[in-house]
Amino acid sequence: SMSAYEIAESLTHGTLDIWVTVPEGYRAEEIADILEGKIPNYDKSWRDVLNQNEGYLFPDTYLVPRDADINTIISIFKNNFQTKYDSVKSLKTNNLSDTQTLVLASLVEREAMLEEDRPLVASVIYNRLSIGMKLDIDATLQYALGYQEDEKRWWKKGLTNEDKKLNSPYNTYTNPGLPPAPISNPGLSAISAALNPAKTDYLYYITDQNGKNRYATNLEGHSANIEKYGL
Repeated sequence: SMSAYEIAESLTHGTLDIWVTVPEGYRAEEIADILEGKIPNYDKSWRDVLNQNEGYLFPDTYLVPRDADINTIISIFKNNFQTKYDSVKSLKTNNLSDTQTLVLASLVEREAMLEEDRPLVASVIYNRLSIGMKLDIDATLQYALGYQEDEKRWWKKGLTNEDKKLNSPYNTYTNPGLPPAPISNPGLSAISAALNPAKTDYLYYITDQNGKNRYATNLEGHSANIEKYGL
């Protein structure tokens, strides 16, 4: 049964606060959709404010005041982000700025489905950056392409060669280096992987049917992986 304290807590919070869960790797618009469904005084102008804070909307479960405005909600997200980032910042071995590290983490979050793959995906991206090789990352293109009416989703499934020519600063098939800003809101393990990428010589990866990534140091090995894992 509930303690007196828990009863008091539930009475206090029951009507005033709302639980909001932000999953890892969502983009600002997806978080806007969650808030729209949960917060009574949601306003469509919130989308722009959320967009401006892409990457800093830390994935977690929050207790949000029912009458919160967007600035309050952004503060809650960003304060949590800062606390979490500061808790792992000592892991840093990369030579990137904090902003670049967050951009890298946002790519890792979208590209690695499994926990153990995150430091390895981070290493591939980091290695490519180090030698000036284009990143060619699908997730950056999916971000640039935006909402897909036919698929009713934000992250386009089947990317075409035509898509890869898209004129956008986020298209890493056409632009060298990292995209200009985060493409998602990464969790702690993706941030940790970006701060401290695995030490590898890998420059390529594909994702197999089970969501596991297969790595290669050169194009020959990469082609062999594509053949072997039937992609």
